Amino acid sequence: MAIHKLPPLHALHVFETVARLGGVRAAAAELNVTPPAVSHQLDKLEGFLGAPLFIRRGRNLVLTDRARDYLTEVRPSLEAIGRATSVATQESQREVLTIAAPPTLTTMWLMPKLIGFSEQFPEYDIRLLDRMTFNPDERSIDIAIEYRFEPDPDLVSVQFLPDELVPLASASYVAMKDITSLEDLNGATLIETERRLTSWKKILAGRSWLKHQRFFSVSYSLHAFEAAARGIGVALGNRANADRMLAEGRLCIPFELPSDSLPPAPRYFLSAVSHRKRQPRVQAFWDWIMNETQREL
Repeated sequence: MAIHKLPPLHALHVFETVARLGGVRAAAAELNVTPPAVSHQLDKLEGFLGAPLFIRRGRNLVLTDRARDYLTEVRPSLEAIGRATSVATQESQREVLTIAAPPTLTTMWLMPKLIGFSEQFPEYDIRLLDRMTFNPDERSIDIAIEYRFEPDPDLVSVQFLPDELVPLASASYVAMKDITSLEDLNGATLIETERRLTSWKKILAGRSWLKHQRFFSVSYSLHAFEAAARGIGVALGNRANADRMLAEGRLCIPFELPSDSLPPAPRYFLSAVSHRKRQPRVQAFWDWIMNETQREL
């Protein structure tokens, strides 16, 4: 594993506060320090990065382009540190079940079902984390839904959902573009999910018109679904994840993908460390979600 040099974390926290509030004085008031102390921390971080963080416009501080990109990358980590610290310092008599899962599956498939688990097992609190795969060294996680090609041999894993890929679009977009087959995507906007391992570019590889195609890229499938529902183009997604939006009529499946056009796809695995799976809260969730899945098949 590569070891990266970390920035001064206090300076990073001060930087985020100034960026969020738009000024040194406001940040100083929130952090309960003096404005010079805030400026000192900004200077410290600028020295570490070797680049300015802000430019002054009148009385306001405006992020440089480089600083804006940097903040976009580090802000989720700062929020994660805050959440983890809150959990670590919280005194609670209730058991917490921590579940890790891909964000789109969590939002579109798991979240609507969890009320059933909570009603059946009211003694457990639930904590959800966004993960595509499960690192067994992350000991705060009890159980995970992983999206991967093969199960991790160091985990107890079972495949419980296929990755059934389908094209997804709004009915109006399909009608406007007269899309009934893979070849009809020529000239349509293709919505790509950057974190999806199977893409339109892989499926359509070798077609001469692909290099002239218009693409619209997003980070997560849930964003791709929303873009497709709003008529931006045609997304590629998992049928189970899109089931609710299909039922609501916000999305439709214009055609089934030919099996010979599909590259090997990852699958969803339910995974846990063997000794943790034996814990009552983990076994309860394992049995419950497997029953839920079987009812849908």
